Amino acid sequence: MRENEYTPEEVQAILKRAVELDDHRERFSRDELLAMARELGLSEEAVLAAEQDVRPTGKAAELAQARQEFIAERRQEFKQHLVAYVCVNAFLFVINLLTAPDFWWFIFPLLGWGMGLAMQAFEVSQTEGPKFEDAFEHWYTRRYVKKRLKRTAVSLIERAVDSLALPSDSTDTHK
Repeated sequence: MRENEYTPEEVQAILKRAVELDDHRERFSRDELLAMARELGLSEEAVLAAEQDVRPTGKAAELAQARQEFIAERRQEFKQHLVAYVCVNAFLFVINLLTAPDFWWFIFPLLGWGMGLAMQAFEVSQTEGPKFEDAFEHWYTRRYVKKRLKRTAVSLIERAVDSLALPSDSTDTHK
């Protein structure tokens, strides 16, 4: 390869790094993106197809957003469990120290609970693979069903309220 020729991978890496170094630009418009692509000899169709891969829309975008929410929720739950683990085991340590300083019994719940917490940490760190997909699918289905049930309940309540509405006093029968 000659000195002034680059592979597509090198071009991609060089341009990516140049954009990182030229940090005065935070965003580019679609027109600017297409103009850059034309200068590089790329077809508009190829750029638009790549855009769909990078920035999904519709159902794909909804699923991508839901995945991020699922990951964030799992991490939040882990943090809550970690705080409980530290607080409870610190309390058990103090009780052990005050009641039976010769026998360190607090180590047993510390280790048992710690193994469970370690397994949860491993599970939370996984953001792809079949187990992750199964857990996400289960979470997403539960969330969808809850939303659907909530909408149905609201609709039923609205109908019930409407049917119980008192008739207007336009025909007064108590004369």
